[in-house]
Amino acid sequence: MSYGWDNRAAGSQPPQQEWQGPGYRSEPQRGSSGPVLALITVLAILAIALLGAIAYLFLRPGGVSGGESGQAGAASSSSSMPAQPPVTETAYSTAPERETVTVTREAPAPRSPRTVGYPAGADSSGWVDNRQARCNAGDPAAMIGRTTQASFSICINPDNGRYYYRGSSGGAGVEVDDPAVSGDSAVVTNNDVLYSIDSSGMRIYQGGELISSQPMAVFWTG
Repeated sequence: MSYGWDNRAAGSQPPQQEWQGPGYRSEPQRGSSGPVLALITVLAILAIALLGAIAYLFLRPGGVSGGESGQAGAASSSSSMPAQPPVTETAYSTAPERETVTVTREAPAPRSPRTVGYPAGADSSGWVDNRQARCNAGDPAAMIGRTTQASFSICINPDNGRYYYRGSSGGAGVEVDDPAVSGDSAVVTNNDVLYSIDSSGMRIYQGGELISSQPMAVFWTG
């Protein structure tokens, strides 16, 4: 004889009974409160960092646009400085050519023969109206004379300082180099003909014989 239910005889399971006695304690249920707290903590940290960044942008000098205004101020201060003139450097691969300067001087005007103090009709180069008895152009005369038959001039070559005689008589002219001049007298030798001249007149000798004696009409020495 048995008491209770016979599970096998009845073919069914006995009903479950809940029993809570005086010393019974229920187990706490496991939940998802730990991960939620961690997520909330991370979000709070991110929010604090974001608020700090926003506060820095608004509280720094110049506000949000402080960087741009600083750059503009630097640009304006640099633009207010006086601009330095550009320096241009020229490099020469070869030395510049020297400039050639040509100085042109005017040729001195030819001196006009002096006439003051000379015999009438003569100047510093001899007789004006008789080219056969006149010195070459510009050459000074050392002696000028005229006899009753002839006119003459004893001239100085300025290139070498030598004398030469130029005279005419009856339309014929003669030029003789290197006469001997001494003070107020001169001796001109032309082959075998000799002219002896002084203030008194001209005497002409040929072969040592006097062939002509001509009194002096006009006589001048330099």
